[in-house]
Amino acid sequence: MSNLGEKKIAFIGSGIIAGVFIERLLKAGATSPDRLFCTDVRADRLAQLQLKYGVQVSSRNVDGVRFGDVVFLAVPPNVVLKTLAELQNELREDQLIVSLAAAVPLPAMEQAAGRDCAMIRVIPNTPSLVGAGMNPHCLGKSVRQEQLVLFDELLALFGETIRIDEELMNIATALTAVGPTYVFPVIKALAEAAAKHGMAEEQALSAAAQVLRGTAQLVLETGRAPDELKQMIGTRTIKEDAVIPVFTEALELAFAKIAESQQKLTGRAQVHASA
Repeated sequence: MSNLGEKKIAFIGSGIIAGVFIERLLKAGATSPDRLFCTDVRADRLAQLQLKYGVQVSSRNVDGVRFGDVVFLAVPPNVVLKTLAELQNELREDQLIVSLAAAVPLPAMEQAAGRDCAMIRVIPNTPSLVGAGMNPHCLGKSVRQEQLVLFDELLALFGETIRIDEELMNIATALTAVGPTYVFPVIKALAEAAAKHGMAEEQALSAAAQVLRGTAQLVLETGRAPDELKQMIGTRTIKEDAVIPVFTEALELAFAKIAESQQKLTGRAQVHASA
């Protein structure tokens, strides 16, 4: 076990996903507000986080980097490389830098940092708020074993993860980070249909959500294929030939958008590097 509770954690950029991680860290009892530090360009956001969670805040990214043993890079993807370049003189070898940004590959970040520092790239998703996330990650070239132990303990607070190659991070983003948007409409549709037939809206929503949670758990715990498990149910009315292409198209479109964003971001970085 690592000494996670003794580590100071900083968030460079404190938007929605940073808020998800902060809330989960505190609810899980993994740390205390005095060991959390948030930076952001928006003074109102910092005031909100300070009031709600009691964390330390600053409008200067350098203050967060100086504070943190673990530094979550949670700024928008289009400013990740610029932010790292601006902070490179403050980065320390003993720090662990964890990027939460989509479409910005590790080699580009390591180059922007301009020095040998430990970096891990994570693709977070919103169920992490309740410790039920799926957060794939890949490792930079300078991560040491003791840092990996710390990271594994930290990430376990948010749910499950898979360690994959950098080349698979875009498809993982389309599957896991965007994934809840594929599922929410299903829950909504089932709940609203049941409510039209007299179920209380709250009961219908709870039942629909539990059906999806239980179905997912059935797949995970039995290890049996969905096509096999569906044979256990006598009545089947879903038109799979119509439904499956909808989800396939949604994932493929997300993947294409993420890949396009990466191309734009890394292309811009190469132009800046050669200027």
